[in-house]
Amino acid sequence: MKTILKIFTICLFAISTYSPCFAIDSLNLPTHTIKGKFEAVSDGLIVIKEKGVNKTYIRTDNPFDIYSDYIIYKSSPFSKETQSSPCKVVFVDTFNVKIKLPNSSNIEIPRYRIKDLEINIKN
Repeated sequence: MKTILKIFTICLFAISTYSPCFAIDSLNLPTHTIKGKFEAVSDGLIVIKEKGVNKTYIRTDNPFDIYSDYIIYKSSPFSKETQSSPCKVVFVDTFNVKIKLPNSSNIEIPRYRIKDLEINIKN
């Protein structure tokens, strides 16, 4: 019985630790917002999965509106403290998110620490 309780406790801890990776991502278009999960973002190509369907969008660089995206992430893996910032999302894949902040620093964050990721496409 103690072994089963230990296994259950470890599984519960693992699920609660990685639960932010199940957060819904947002893609804000000029006409509407799509909520889903980003499959990939790189070089202006954005692939988001909405209700099981992959949708692809292209974002062009706008020199006047560089940091139009927004991110909320946990400051450390086991902390409940979050940080948020406007940013430019440079790269997203299954495990990592790379962003560029307004102070010109680049940050790579593991995907499970992301609580909210919002990408804006404006024409």
